[in-house]
Amino acid sequence: MKIKENIVKLSLVTTLLSMYPNWTYASELGNKTKPNIILLFADDMGWADISVQGARTSTPNLDHLAATGQRWTNFYVPSPVCSPSRGALMTGRLETRTGLYGTKSPVFVEEDPDGFPDNEVTIADSLRKNGYKTIIYGKWHLGAQSSGFPTRHGFDEWYGIPISNDRFNAVVDQIELDKLRMQQKNPTKAAALFKKIQQTNIHPKQEYWGVPLYHSYKVNGKYVDYVVPQGFKQADFTKDVTEKAKKYIAENKNTPFFMYMAYPQTHVPLFSSKEYEGKGHNRYGDIMLEIDWSVGEIYKSLEKNNIADNTVVIFTSDNGPWLLYDKEGLSGSALPMHGGKSTIYEGGARVPFIVNWKSHIKSGVVDGIGSTLDLLPTLMEISGTTHSQKVLDGKNLTSTFLNNKESPRTFMPYFYMGDMYAYRSGDYKVILMQIQNGKMVSLEKPMLFNLKKDISEKNDLAEQKPAKLRMLINQAKQYRDRLGVKKEPLFDM
Repeated sequence: MKIKENIVKLSLVTTLLSMYPNWTYASELGNKTKPNIILLFADDMGWADISVQGARTSTPNLDHLAATGQRWTNFYVPSPVCSPSRGALMTGRLETRTGLYGTKSPVFVEEDPDGFPDNEVTIADSLRKNGYKTIIYGKWHLGAQSSGFPTRHGFDEWYGIPISNDRFNAVVDQIELDKLRMQQKNPTKAAALFKKIQQTNIHPKQEYWGVPLYHSYKVNGKYVDYVVPQGFKQADFTKDVTEKAKKYIAENKNTPFFMYMAYPQTHVPLFSSKEYEGKGHNRYGDIMLEIDWSVGEIYKSLEKNNIADNTVVIFTSDNGPWLLYDKEGLSGSALPMHGGKSTIYEGGARVPFIVNWKSHIKSGVVDGIGSTLDLLPTLMEISGTTHSQKVLDGKNLTSTFLNNKESPRTFMPYFYMGDMYAYRSGDYKVILMQIQNGKMVSLEKPMLFNLKKDISEKNDLAEQKPAKLRMLINQAKQYRDRLGVKKEPLFDM
């Protein structure tokens, strides 16, 4: 009888697994496969900059990636500005744990002697130990000195720029401006210098910037940090790295690889190639058309080399749009959300997110909360990789990616320059701090919003829901206390 019962049970399990094939992957996938991983990361791109989320310029390739994969509508970065956001992506850890933040400068600048900490472990570090080839194309922005380069932190190869494409300004002394800001001296002169920088960004010419372009790798145990003689050609770069990525895919189709494509071109100054000038709804739209083309070319290359089934493709952004340049048509959009880059409103911290894995992820829209913090633990699980850094702030989203279960992330902290400004739990968000007159201040009356009903954060519910406000304030305080003592900030020279 027992044998008969077991046969019946086994038959039932087999039937269920055939009906729901993804069930087998939730617990065993990591031991059975090493999928290729391509992480496509835009710069200053808004939540609404893909046409399926409201963009005025069509993005057919991103739309197709979303339609055949998962699109998350509540996906966040933990800090709404470049370097801390990228640090969290690489480590799965908040900025106060790693020191990848500043209290005087929000990001790394080129003269900063510090860089990515040696004691932090990146996605690339762990994947490489698991047999992956690792490469980064584009913007790093986690250290401009050689000790901080990505090839020192898990990547076999890097072809790209150390910092944002608006640095190394040949017209304005940005280093002088950095010092004035950090030392909080001569605000009149600082404002004048910044205005001149704005003008170069609004009316750009290639000769205004001398951003170095590196090809970094290792030969016979020694690092080579080759500075490409022609330098960083802004208008040609997206096409350049796209062609290099296609070649890399063809050459490594039989080896598991991790490709981090960090597009810099949606950050001012905006330079599109000739083919896309005037094709979008504005100059920013031109850039998005070219980024969309690049995404399409990379995915076609996967299909051409018959590895699309075994490749996880992720697309997201480092923070929201730089609205300072919106009226000139140089900024993306996060509408209907409020705010943008450098703010802890939804427009600054909520970003577009698409994940596509042709053979494993069913198409759908996920409204649960997710974060770039979560990508490291998720990719470790999916690839069967051991990660030595055990104190992580990310959640493992594998069950949602593969089995469409609810996201394990139920809350989201919003950090900026080393402080937690806001905290979301479920549908509600409390704002605890704001920037007022250029300074961070704690609000005497924290604000409360229901993001499900009020995505634009217009209706402050603090007085209507005092119990809910108190609950979120307490949750936020307890969470912040659990993080312990902050690491010293690395961006403050």
